[in-house]
Amino acid sequence: MSRDEAVAGSGATSNPSPGLAHGWTQGPMAEDATVLARTDVRGGGHRVGYPIHMLVVGDDSRHIAGPVTRDLAHAFPRLCLDRVDGIGDLAAYEASLRPGDHVLMGLVTSEVGDIDAMITHAAAIPVLERVQWVVVTDKSEHRDLTRCMQSGALSSVLKAPWTVPLLAGQAYSTMVRYLSGCGYSQPQIRNLIADPPPFAVQGPLLEGLDRDEREVVMELLAGVERVLGQRPRLIVPEGTQLVTQGQPVGAVYLVLEGQVSLHRDSSQGEVLSHLATSGPLIGLVSLARAEDAFFTGETATEATVVRLTTEQLQIVISEDPSIGATLTALAIRSLTRRLMRAEDLHLQNAMLAEDLEAQKEALAATLEDLRATRAELVERARFAMLGELSAGIAHELNNPVTALVRAAKHLHEDVDAALAAPATASSREAMSRALTAPPRSTSVERALMKELLPVVGDRTLARRLVRAGIQGADGARALAQIPGGIDAYEAGARLGGSLRSVLAAGDRVIELTQSLKGYARPDAEDLKPVDVREGIDDVLRLTAHRVRGIRIDCDYEDVPLVRAHPAKLQQVWTNLIVNAAEAIEDENADLIAAAEASGGVPELPARGEAEALIRITVRPTPEGVAITVCDNGPGIDPGIVDKIMEPHFTTKAGRVRFGLGMGMSIVRSIIADHGGTLVICSHPGSTTMRISLPTQPQEEES
Repeated sequence: MSRDEAVAGSGATSNPSPGLAHGWTQGPMAEDATVLARTDVRGGGHRVGYPIHMLVVGDDSRHIAGPVTRDLAHAFPRLCLDRVDGIGDLAAYEASLRPGDHVLMGLVTSEVGDIDAMITHAAAIPVLERVQWVVVTDKSEHRDLTRCMQSGALSSVLKAPWTVPLLAGQAYSTMVRYLSGCGYSQPQIRNLIADPPPFAVQGPLLEGLDRDEREVVMELLAGVERVLGQRPRLIVPEGTQLVTQGQPVGAVYLVLEGQVSLHRDSSQGEVLSHLATSGPLIGLVSLARAEDAFFTGETATEATVVRLTTEQLQIVISEDPSIGATLTALAIRSLTRRLMRAEDLHLQNAMLAEDLEAQKEALAATLEDLRATRAELVERARFAMLGELSAGIAHELNNPVTALVRAAKHLHEDVDAALAAPATASSREAMSRALTAPPRSTSVERALMKELLPVVGDRTLARRLVRAGIQGADGARALAQIPGGIDAYEAGARLGGSLRSVLAAGDRVIELTQSLKGYARPDAEDLKPVDVREGIDDVLRLTAHRVRGIRIDCDYEDVPLVRAHPAKLQQVWTNLIVNAAEAIEDENADLIAAAEASGGVPELPARGEAEALIRITVRPTPEGVAITVCDNGPGIDPGIVDKIMEPHFTTKAGRVRFGLGMGMSIVRSIIADHGGTLVICSHPGSTTMRISLPTQPQEEES
C-alpha cells in the first residue's frame, strides 16, 4: 500500500509530513484484527508475564485504535501491550494486573467520547495514578482535554494520520519520563524497555539540549575552527562591555571562561537582569534580528571569549549544517535560562507587590492608630498645660476677687458717709472723678500738695484732698467755704474708688474666664475663622504670672482670618510663650547658681545688660499669616535644635518644673495639621520661632 493509499484508508486527507518525512502509518490492515484480539484485556488475550505495560484506550470505531496498537507492537515488541474500549473497562484492567506490574504509558484515541473524564477516572486507580497519556485524534478541535492538561497527565497530542517515528519516539520519551520519576537510572531503563528504536533517537538539536553545556560549547568551537581555522582567544578584564544597550551588534561572543552580566539602564537606574543565567552566547538574538542590543553585556570577571561576526557564522553554518544545530541548541539553552530568570523575576515582583500591599494595609492601620494616639496626646498635653497654669490662674483670679470683697465691705460705709454728707453735690463730683480719672504719679501728687498747703494750712488735710482727687487750689477753696464740703468730697471719692475697684476687678475676672474658656474647650471637627491675634492675647492673659519680669512686646498688623481649630492654636502660642519665658528664667537661675558656687558675681546673660524681652509679631503674607515669637534668652544648643521636635525630648530634665517632653512635637504636628510650617532660628541671645499659617488649609484626613 502506498503512502497516499494509507492516508486515504485512514479517512484523512493528504497533508504535509508533520516533521518526519518517512515512516507514515500504513492505516488499517488485515493484521489489525489479530493485534486487537491479542491485546484485548476483556478477552484475556493480552500478554502476561512481563511487568512493563502500555495501555491503549479506544474501540477502533474510527480505525485509530487498531493501527496505533499495531504500530506500537512493532516498535516495542518486548513490552506488554494492553487495550480496552473505554472508561467502563478500566476496573477490569486493574484486576488483570499482578503485583509488580507497571503501566508506563497510556494512549487514548478520539474514539473515546470524553477524554477528560476517562483520564480523571483513571487517575483514581492506583496503578494508573501517575501515568501520562498520549492522545491520538482525527478531530481538528478538542474541548475535552482541559483537565488533563491542567493536572499534568497529558503528555502529547498526535494527529491522525501519524508517522511511526513520531508515535514511537513520543511513546519512548513518555515511558522514560515515567521511569526516571520512579528513580530508575538510564541503564535500568534500557534494561526494562530496551534501547530506543532507531527512529526514536534524538537528533543533534535534542542531544545538545541534554548534554553538558561546557561540552556543547567546545563542540561548537571545534566545528567553527574546522571551517575557519584556529580562532584567537580574547582575554578581557572585568568591566569590559561586549555589547552595549541601544548600539548595533556586529558579532556574537562565545564565552569560554568567566562570567558576563546582562543589565539595562532604566529611569530607575541600572537593573541587573542576568548573571549566572546569561549563558555562553552574548549578542546572538540581537544579531539574528538585526536589532540594536537589548542589554548591555559586561564581563563580571576576567573572561576568555571568541568573537564571531555575522559573515563568519554564515560561512560556518553553510559549510557544516550540523554546527547550526549545535549553535541552535546552545542558544535555546541560554534563552531558556534567561526566560526562567525573567519568570522568576516576574514572580518575585508579584510577591513583592502582594507584600507591599499587605504592608500598605498594615501601615494604614498603624497610621490610624498613630492618629488616634496623637489626638489623645494632644488632649493630654492640653490638660497637662492647664494643670500647670492652674496655680497661676488661681492667683490671678484671687487678686480681683479679693479686691471685690474688700471694696464691697467699704461700699456700705462709703455710701452711708456720702448720703449723710450735707454737700451731696461735692460727693457726686468726687465719685465721678474717682470713677474716671487716671491714677496720678507721685511727682504730680507732691506738686499738688505744695499748691494746696498755703490754702488749707494743714499738711494732713492737704494730703486728704489730694488723695480724694481734688484738682487744684481753687477747688480746695470752694470746698472750704461749704459746710462739711471736704468730708462730703472725701466720702464721694472713697465711694467712686470702691466702685472703680469693683468694676475693674469684675472686668479682670471676665477676661480671665473667657480666655480660659477659649483655651480649654474642645474643638469641633469643623475648622473656624480665627483671628490669631485674639488667641495670642488670650494666652498672654492666662500666662501673665509666668512672664512677670519679662517685657512682652506685641506688634500686630491687620491680617486675614485663618481657618483653624482655635484651642489647638492656643496650645501652640502657650507652648512657645511659656518655653521662651522658662528659657530666660533658667538662664538667670543657672548664672546665679554658678556665682553662688564659685563665690563670685553672676555673669551677664547672653543678651547682655538688656532687659528680658519676648517679642511677638503678626504679619500678613501672600498665602496667609506669619507669626514670630522671639526671645532674647540663651538660645538653643545647636546639638539639640533638631531634637526638640522629637516626642518625649525635654530640656526640663533636672529642673523642678513639669515637662512631658511633648510640647514642641505637638506644636509641630498642630501646625502641620493646619497646613503651616515651623522654622527655628537660634543663636546665643536670641531664639525665633517662625510660624506660617495659610488662610485655607487642607482638611485633616479622617
